Amino acid sequence: MKSNASLKFRILTALVLIVSITSFLFAGGVLLIKSQLEARVFGDMVAEQLRVLTAQLDDGSYHENALFTGWEFLIGDKNTNIAPEFAELEPGSHHTVSMGDSVYQVEVGEWNGSPVYLTYDITEWEAQEHAVLRMLLYGLFLVLIVAIVMGLSATRAILAPVQNLSRRLIDIEPGQTGLRIAVDYVGTEIGQIASSFDKYQERLEKFVERERSFTAAASHELRTPLTVMMGALDVLSADTHSPASQRALERINRACTEMLAFIEATLLLSREESSQIHQDSSIDLAALVEQCLEDYAGQIADQSLLIERDYVGTPQLFLPVNLVQITVSNLLRNAIEHTQGGIIRIHISDNEFSISDTGEGIPADKLNQVFERSYSTKVGGTGLGLNLVRRICDRLHWTMTLDSTLGHGTIVKVIFQQKIKQKPKPF
Repeated sequence: MKSNASLKFRILTALVLIVSITSFLFAGGVLLIKSQLEARVFGDMVAEQLRVLTAQLDDGSYHENALFTGWEFLIGDKNTNIAPEFAELEPGSHHTVSMGDSVYQVEVGEWNGSPVYLTYDITEWEAQEHAVLRMLLYGLFLVLIVAIVMGLSATRAILAPVQNLSRRLIDIEPGQTGLRIAVDYVGTEIGQIASSFDKYQERLEKFVERERSFTAAASHELRTPLTVMMGALDVLSADTHSPASQRALERINRACTEMLAFIEATLLLSREESSQIHQDSSIDLAALVEQCLEDYAGQIADQSLLIERDYVGTPQLFLPVNLVQITVSNLLRNAIEHTQGGIIRIHISDNEFSISDTGEGIPADKLNQVFERSYSTKVGGTGLGLNLVRRICDRLHWTMTLDSTLGHGTIVKVIFQQKIKQKPKPF
């Protein structure tokens, strides 16, 4: 199972567990050895004394007063007041037999067919053993506290190079190139990580450079023929044509302008270096929407669509018109292509632009994929339109939402970041 705990917590936990388990095993071993040794020593001592006493009984030299303090010798057929705790014992050595508040070492034997009992009071020894046990427990608790303190200190020392590396990586600016950090960590455990990062950074820089070169070359090569085409259209427009021809020329000119805007927007989105793209005058969003509607007039008529307008505000957008045009054009085109014989509603307020339709809608399980590159609900679609719109919104700090119900339609909202002069994130 994957752990979400921090590395510091895991190191500290492992260290505390190792110290605690080792300490408990050591303490347990000491207690076990002490108990076994005590039982063996007392058992041998009492057994030997019982052998001596039974020998004295045999030769008639036994005397009751000969026993030291704490010892008691009981003969089964002569002593009728033998405690039940002793009477029920089997022959042999018995350690820590409790009777009341006292603890005894008892050796049970036989003499002339009668059981004999030799007891030795080890209450004081057991009290000392319990005192030792308490000291061990206090010692274990103290060791645990010391282990936690040392663990915290050790984790700080262990993680210091990792944290230093993390700070170095955070401080790297997106535009910095040629920066290598492995040389600062030679001979340390972090050196391998830093070296791997440098290799990845080098591959990434080469990839970015290839992408920049391609974007710049493609932009240049595409803009040149478009500029030539637009110049030729200006020449043709100067001549007298029928109204239908003039409208066709205007649509061709707008298409070339839109292609040029797309190229410029793509070039801006591909840049990483800081550059301001705001402009001094605000865009007339309503006029831009009407221009797009005019461009799609043929498709709107073919789809038998009804356009409803709700212009209740004027957003202040100090941006290049091509970025806003691409956003509006893609959202409007998607609504037209996926609505047949329905209604498209366009709403503009001071801080919001939205397009809703009564079209086919999007399945709920596909909503998270519509902004992915190369995903399209249209057969033969490239899936680049909404992806490009999302990238523009992200760079301009706009909020974009999409809600859809299969069979009932879709609504897309773009909420603008309102400022006196909107300065988006640098491209």
